[in-house]
Amino acid sequence: AVPAQHPVVCCAPGGPQLCAKRPGRGRALLGSQRRRRKSVTPDPKEKQTCDIRLRVRAEYCQHETALQGNVFSNKQDPLERQFERFNQANTILKSRDLGSIICDIKFSELTYLDAFWRDYINGSLLEALKGVFITDSLKQAVGHEAIKLLVNVDEEDYEVGRQKLLRNLMLQTAP
Repeated sequence: AVPAQHPVVCCAPGGPQLCAKRPGRGRALLGSQRRRRKSVTPDPKEKQTCDIRLRVRAEYCQHETALQGNVFSNKQDPLERQFERFNQANTILKSRDLGSIICDIKFSELTYLDAFWRDYINGSLLEALKGVFITDSLKQAVGHEAIKLLVNVDEEDYEVGRQKLLRNLMLQTAP
């Protein structure tokens, strides 16, 4: 479940930064609900915007050291032993979950959407977000372990959004 409020990444002149939370937008929509939301026919006179969902996740790079020596079973039955070891490993890995943040970003200009997508594809968005999300307090919390940041933007969301914003441009230039 996604929290009712999402932090927003603001792209200020000084670089991206985490801004105040937006008012709640309800729970996350399922894939079928998101498709229905996108299929609503827009008013052709109204300028359209598009929402792009950015997922940012922090993860430990190595899990072997946390699992070594902490996963064992003295069960005699091989299947029971395997299940017990699996459950122990699963519990350890869940306890090491650093979490993720979902940001819904609204675009009203095609040039900004395309620049965002280019930055996502070439890795500069990831590099910029490292400075925002991998904070000193997070580094302190994980101790000496290496962590990585994973960033994901759905290409279908980008393509659908791009088409909406392209229609805006065509409507602006139409007589």
